[in-house]
Amino acid sequence: MRELATGAQRGAFDEWVDMMREWHRELDVIPDPAVTLTTKFADSVPDEIGFGRYAGHRRWERVADIPAPAIKDELLRLIVWQGDSEVRAVEQARALLDSAPTDHDRDRLARHMTEETRHGWQMAYLLVTHFGDEGRAAARELLERRATRGEALLEMFNVRLNWVDVFSWHNWGDRVGKYQLTMFAGCAFAPFARSIAPMLKEEGFHLVIGYQGMQRICAANRVPVELHQRYINRMLAICYDAFGSEVSKRAQKIHDWGLKAPWGDGIDNPSHANEQVRAAFIDEARKLLGLLNRLLPEDGPHLYLTDPRFNRHNGPYAGQRWHGPEQLPTAEDEAALLEICKQAGWIAPGEKRSQLGENREGA
Repeated sequence: MRELATGAQRGAFDEWVDMMREWHRELDVIPDPAVTLTTKFADSVPDEIGFGRYAGHRRWERVADIPAPAIKDELLRLIVWQGDSEVRAVEQARALLDSAPTDHDRDRLARHMTEETRHGWQMAYLLVTHFGDEGRAAARELLERRATRGEALLEMFNVRLNWVDVFSWHNWGDRVGKYQLTMFAGCAFAPFARSIAPMLKEEGFHLVIGYQGMQRICAANRVPVELHQRYINRMLAICYDAFGSEVSKRAQKIHDWGLKAPWGDGIDNPSHANEQVRAAFIDEARKLLGLLNRLLPEDGPHLYLTDPRFNRHNGPYAGQRWHGPEQLPTAEDEAALLEICKQAGWIAPGEKRSQLGENREGA
């Protein structure tokens, strides 16, 4: 089904597009011409809501169809936070674009930034088209906040990255995005649900950037494994937090209202929805680390899965003192990594996938 907008709505969205172009100019971002900045929708989604108290009812095509103001408010918040994560990812990546280790990596990061812009564009379109003055204000605010000022709604986008982080971030952080978007595909609000499939397709490429980059770091074996592990620890702890608290009344409410499907075949207790999807992510992360270890010398140290209790900022483990082997990068690590990344060959070439024995890892 085509998404429709009135002339006034189209005019309001044109104003947002102009603001987005000014935002790109401020960041000194030139969109990748291979990526078309436009709205994209799946041709169809199931007509009926598949879970929660409204299971079996028709999906909502308009905000006026949503049965309660509280559900509308929560849906608006979810779209705003999704849009903010896309836009802030562009700002986060821009700081590293000019220091890419190879032209191959710079081109890939530029494409990633443009696709993340398109995802923000998609969310802004939903806000402007469906949520009236409140949505238009929220869409403008997407472009007024700055990750560089620590204003991202999700703290994970306020983290300053280096190039080892970039690959870890795409591999782990965008993988969190894969899980979240997949669950949003079941949303009772049909325009949001139809937005997801094209975003997931593009997200798959971002996962490839990350996983192949981590493969190339391991294959070159210039970044000490123990140092690489500390950066993985930091990123995985951030990702564990991104799923939310292990037991969550809000997760239960969002499930009950039909806004976010559970991961997998269903869930007996929706208050544990965050933990269910985090467990799936952890299982996948463990397998990917095992594959990366095949590229490291057999007689040397290997990467391991960061404990999900380490350095947590939400849930029952938040702020707890940690006694395991995991550590975070230090200022000395940052200095050492900076020197390593100045040297040629710190990362293996990325143009030929076969150099790494790479299988089709992705979405």
